[in-house]
Amino acid sequence: MWSFLRTLIRSGNKPIRLPESWQKILNANVPYRRSLNEEMRKRLDARIVRFVERKYWEGCNGLDLTDEHRVTIAAHALRLTLGFDDDHFDNVKTVLIYPTPYRATTRDHIGSGVIIEGHSDRLGEAWYRGPVILAWSDIQDEIAQSRQERNVILHEFAHQLDFRNGPDADGVPPIESHGDAERWLSVMERGYERLCNECRQRRMPVLDCYGTTNLAEFFAVATEAFFETPQDLSREWADLYAELRWYYQQDPLQTA
Repeated sequence: MWSFLRTLIRSGNKPIRLPESWQKILNANVPYRRSLNEEMRKRLDARIVRFVERKYWEGCNGLDLTDEHRVTIAAHALRLTLGFDDDHFDNVKTVLIYPTPYRATTRDHIGSGVIIEGHSDRLGEAWYRGPVILAWSDIQDEIAQSRQERNVILHEFAHQLDFRNGPDADGVPPIESHGDAERWLSVMERGYERLCNECRQRRMPVLDCYGTTNLAEFFAVATEAFFETPQDLSREWADLYAELRWYYQQDPLQTA
């Protein structure tokens, strides 16, 4: 497989024709690709090839990695950056895939130098200049839903965009203009407070209440909604939708 990928990458600007097996994977697991115009589909396919070849992939807890894992994850992650000149994921060197949700150690600082260690089940994680970790069973469950509302791949790779300006994820990815950054932060902070209020009142908000954890999780949850339920987000959170449309340089409503 790797010699095939390197041949494709060396083909330069020639159109990339993905192998039939990969196209079947994309048709089954990546429905948004069918809504792209020809130019964007070619851009996506070329980036999938590079992403799959340049990352280190590892199956954990006995998972036997296949092209389905690599191609599916690459295609969903790269949805975030189709509006950018490059995929912005150079700092992601490793993708670890568990067959099911996995147990991770937690460390909580409670003050006075006291740390409590425990364990929690995880569907995914993203580390600064480190791996993205995903649970394949959750990805499969999300793909199987007729109306997909969550996407753990989008969520964790949104964190990687957030990490591009430092190790402390704060919900503010790199934004060149000071004025744009101030507007972004204002929209995100207002949205975060609104979500906290709606979740406290059990209003069944459009956004997942996990976004009330902090601004970094709010950005990741909002990203999921922007791509997966754009009609709902644009109707109920118009200012947030507009800000994400500006940042991602895409409008999912045009391809929904």
